[in-house]
Amino acid sequence: MPHIVMTKLKEPEHDKTVKAKIMTFLQKLQEDDTSVGLHIEKMNNPVDHRARTGRVDLALRAVLYRIDTADSEPVYVYAGTWQHDEAIDRARTRKLRVNPVNGIAELIEVSTPETVPSADQYAAEPVTAPAHAPYLRELGYQPTDLTALGFDELIISALFAATTDDELFAIAETFENQWQESVVLGLAVGDSIDKITSDLALDQAEPVDSQPDDVDNEDKQILKSFRHPASQMQFTLVENDEELRRVLEDGDFGAWRVFLHPEQRKYATQSYNGPFRLTGGAGTGKTVVLLHRSKHLQLLQAGSRIVLTTFTKALAGNLQRDLERLDPSITLATVLGAPGVLVRGIDALAAAVKDAAGASFAEAASLVLGGAIEQVNSVHSNRDGWREAIDDIDPPLPEAILTPTFFEAEYLQVVLPNLVTSAQEYAATRRPGRGIALDRAKRALVWEVIEQYRKRARLFGQLSFAEVSEIGAAWLRSHPEGAEPLVDHILIDEGQDLVPSHWRLIRAIVPVSANDVFIAEDTHQRIYGQHVVLSRFGLKITGRSRRLTLNYRTTEQNLRYAMQILKAGEYVDSDNDVEGIVGYRSARRGPTPQTIPAKDDDEQFTNIAELVQEWIDLGVTPGTIAVLARSNNRAKHVQDALAQHGISAELLTNAKSHLTRPVVLTMHTAKGMEFSRVILFDVSDGSIPLPWALKEYAPEEMKDALLRERSLLYVAASRARDELFVSWKGSPSSLISGSTP
Repeated sequence: MPHIVMTKLKEPEHDKTVKAKIMTFLQKLQEDDTSVGLHIEKMNNPVDHRARTGRVDLALRAVLYRIDTADSEPVYVYAGTWQHDEAIDRARTRKLRVNPVNGIAELIEVSTPETVPSADQYAAEPVTAPAHAPYLRELGYQPTDLTALGFDELIISALFAATTDDELFAIAETFENQWQESVVLGLAVGDSIDKITSDLALDQAEPVDSQPDDVDNEDKQILKSFRHPASQMQFTLVENDEELRRVLEDGDFGAWRVFLHPEQRKYATQSYNGPFRLTGGAGTGKTVVLLHRSKHLQLLQAGSRIVLTTFTKALAGNLQRDLERLDPSITLATVLGAPGVLVRGIDALAAAVKDAAGASFAEAASLVLGGAIEQVNSVHSNRDGWREAIDDIDPPLPEAILTPTFFEAEYLQVVLPNLVTSAQEYAATRRPGRGIALDRAKRALVWEVIEQYRKRARLFGQLSFAEVSEIGAAWLRSHPEGAEPLVDHILIDEGQDLVPSHWRLIRAIVPVSANDVFIAEDTHQRIYGQHVVLSRFGLKITGRSRRLTLNYRTTEQNLRYAMQILKAGEYVDSDNDVEGIVGYRSARRGPTPQTIPAKDDDEQFTNIAELVQEWIDLGVTPGTIAVLARSNNRAKHVQDALAQHGISAELLTNAKSHLTRPVVLTMHTAKGMEFSRVILFDVSDGSIPLPWALKEYAPEEMKDALLRERSLLYVAASRARDELFVSWKGSPSSLISGSTP
């Protein structure tokens, strides 16, 4: 029975009807390639004797390459479906081969009497003598560098004719081979040749016989080249009908399940001698790596207990859905300690530890709170209860300190992780990174409020989410030596938003060992909580941290706009190093983000309604259109305004998929989601940063609060795959005044 290798190509967009026909064609091909109904035909005078086409319907033909070897069934490489004449032309003029320099499988256009390629075909505009020095030479590259990577002279000539990074991005977009595009995107941002070579695993290339002694050996070389990590960005052997269906139906949105960049594959499968951190901007594939790593760890050791966790319940739901989409055969655990992958939000994971502890959880509370708890009637937000405790004590402290915001942060950052249970311990505890200085007298007054907060909570049988985590960590640490651990591996998404007690729970729940903790985070997306240094909680990542820089979600134009929002801020990561924005690039190009100024809300609403209706009229899938607002109230106002303009929109309060109507949601809710078209609503001076959200911050805390507001706008802007519009009234927010479309 023939095998099918699917190819990731920039073929025409096909609707569901055509995809169903392609699916039927490939299924029949896999069952019996000799079937007359498939109309498999060789080409006249092709550049590759393997080239074939097959009938999908009367107007469409599939482009195929048949590989035969003496010791295996035939393999058909599916290279896309095209209109009849174009399919014939592509099959005649494109050759499937192994690149003789780097050993990567590729499809190349080869000269025939009718087609004579030139360097012009790779440029966005006809190549002429450059008015400025070649951009690549200014970055220090030489043509021989590109020769050593596997490019031919025509492409090298075109690349060295480019005078800007934009021209390089435009050329990269014309390439059909993923490895070529990836290399040029790296060159455009100044990556070293060594980094490019390492990222694409080009240093793993095996020698290629440029003149194999027979066709059988040549075909074996091609089949072997499909195993190269860089080939797997573009070619994948389909194992069954279900996998074939997923690849065809999901297209680019589902490509992450199959076509991994070599760098992503490396992080998903490599072994680490301790905690590992993977950073990267929005859309760089950190979550994809986590999902593949979850699968890899389960396959590596049968019966292993793996936890995949993230900041919120909604995001955890998305992770579980995507894990099932990645591989429906993955074993999903339903209780903590069972074999398989347990997917939970971090607070739900803490609750699972509480349940596992049983009665001994109350005893462990004394290590954290200074006394055992009788019962837990409810668990509440870390913010709840502080206003009441402040009002009960009414201490003579500066107004800037007498806020729930200050006390919540002090409790989460200082008191809980240091297991402070008395005024004396609090007076002696260091407070790194808190910004607000407290002398001994002020500390005594602050402790009175904290003590009152705890008394009130015990009276009502309440714990905060962070307290549950901290008590759970204390219970786990009290386990007798040699006790069976609950978890073998834990993987964390959105790590930048976790609080210290979460990290202490994570460190306590899994034994110190190889591949114990894998963290995905982006400092630039920290929209909750304060900055955390992981080494303070037993998670040493120095030397075991890497960054992803290739963006798969949004276009280069949208990416630049989003990154400009961050430019005025200074961000420090969880290893206490400054996190820059240099080196990010996108694999896609699109229209420049647009701004929509208005004089008042009514004009904003009208502008947004007209734009949403225009997209719907153009055939954009309504559920991929989103309007993002700063607050729930403003999101509701947008929904009502759209309704008045005859547009029914869904108001989202948590992340959902498979939407059928345009959606309106807050910027916070949009975290972890993506849409084809995005409008940022009311990014106006006086609206963002949100004035009431900043009122409770002390002057010393304001810098970090504004940093989170800037990060929130970055998160919102980076939700757009294709088009991004930014609306404001009066004048734009100061946070985007320096961001140019």
